[in-house]
Amino acid sequence: MAKTRTATRTAANAMPSIAAAALVLLVFACAGRLPRPVYVAQPTSALAEVGYPPPPARVELVPKQPSSDAVWIDGEWQWQGRRWAWRIGRWVVPPEGAKFSPWMMVRGADGVVFYAEGTWRDASHHDIAEPAPLATGRPTLSDVPDPEGELEKTGNSIRPQDLKSVDGGEGPDAGSSALDAGPVDAAYAYQDR
Repeated sequence: MAKTRTATRTAANAMPSIAAAALVLLVFACAGRLPRPVYVAQPTSALAEVGYPPPPARVELVPKQPSSDAVWIDGEWQWQGRRWAWRIGRWVVPPEGAKFSPWMMVRGADGVVFYAEGTWRDASHHDIAEPAPLATGRPTLSDVPDPEGELEKTGNSIRPQDLKSVDGGEGPDAGSSALDAGPVDAAYAYQDR
């Protein structure tokens, strides 16, 4: 019986240490959040019929935030008429007074798939020009399986022309030191150097 009481006291004494360690891990996990733009919903008029739903999202390596006013726009699949192509995530400075409408997909009652790509909108909810990217993510370019387990043929990655491009799904350009991988945070790896 004495051994049981000692073991119980030892476990009870260890609980505050375990709780403190869990709290520290929680604080560090939450500290890695990326700054996001102010969001606004997509209008129904933005939806267009597409042939089939997009593949699962790609994991992206996120470079360090290039300026304190930059926000991260997640990468997204964009419909290219016959297939999906990955639009690479990017750091941008939001246009003055603008909000971002993230991509969305809905399925009608008859099974038809509708899609709206992510876009910036002004105060009147009109589309406006995409701000120039300050830096872009580096997506993984592995094969994407469909729900049946078959490999899905996707289009090339879409990257702004003024930055280095990704060569048609073969891998990111070498020599982009600003895009080195950092620790993994959910679907993103974020470089914090």
